[in-house]
Amino acid sequence: MIQAIRKAFSSPLFLMVLAAITGASTPVAAKYALEAFQPFTIVALRFFFASLFLLPLILRSKELSLDKFKKLFFVSVIGSINPILLFIALQFTQASFSPLIYAGVPAMTAAYMILVQKHQINSRKLMGIALGFLGVGTIVVLPLLENADNISAFGNTIIFLASIAFLSYGLLSKKKQKELNVSPLALTFYFSLVSLLLSLPFMGYELLSLGFSAQISIVHILSTVYIGLVGTGVFYLAYQYALKHGSAVNASLFTYLQPIFGISLAALILGEKITLPFVIGGAVAIIGAQLASSKK
Repeated sequence: MIQAIRKAFSSPLFLMVLAAITGASTPVAAKYALEAFQPFTIVALRFFFASLFLLPLILRSKELSLDKFKKLFFVSVIGSINPILLFIALQFTQASFSPLIYAGVPAMTAAYMILVQKHQINSRKLMGIALGFLGVGTIVVLPLLENADNISAFGNTIIFLASIAFLSYGLLSKKKQKELNVSPLALTFYFSLVSLLLSLPFMGYELLSLGFSAQISIVHILSTVYIGLVGTGVFYLAYQYALKHGSAVNASLFTYLQPIFGISLAALILGEKITLPFVIGGAVAIIGAQLASSKK
């Protein structure tokens, strides 16, 4: 059984599908959790359950140490910005928009590799980067053009900033894997632990000022637990293992599939309506990301 799990976590296709499904389901579950909990309270609970899930694994791997905590602290802080911004943004926009915006991450990663790390660029990749930004830009700006009072534009902009934080986290994680020879498990655990510690003061403020909602149900609790165990623990493990077995661009390819699962889940579970312009914007972003990350 353990051997089969190890084999699966070395398969790029398996990791891509796993990350796509778990990543796409997180915003949907978060919409339920946000009905009863404030954003930072959910973030703290999310990373509490994730850390609890990962703790036995990190103990078994003998990678639990203060030295590793210090060395991975900065990359963990950068990583924590992504879920914090995402949960704030989901108060103002639809869950289905999130995977569409994140679909631009491969193109943005390719742009960084080309512009900063001076990788060679060809016309195909250049076109892909341009299309990726065009598609994501359409999704972010469209609500404002359709209705000046629509606060979805603000939420989509916050998700876009969250996607940049996720991009940065992936690049730094890949670097740490090489420099420090740390495992995907260690990077995931310390990311969860640091995110928990950073969110606790904000959770305390929310509870002191707003208290708990009187409308908390089993659905809200299960949604929060799911976000922690699956949407965080499993998702980030899959992503870190994808980074280990490939480049930062290739590891982000799960965002190609994420809109398909995300839109389907949001429509089926939350009853969200998806407009044609948003589908077009998402499709353009996905096509652009595919072109930008191609090997040709």
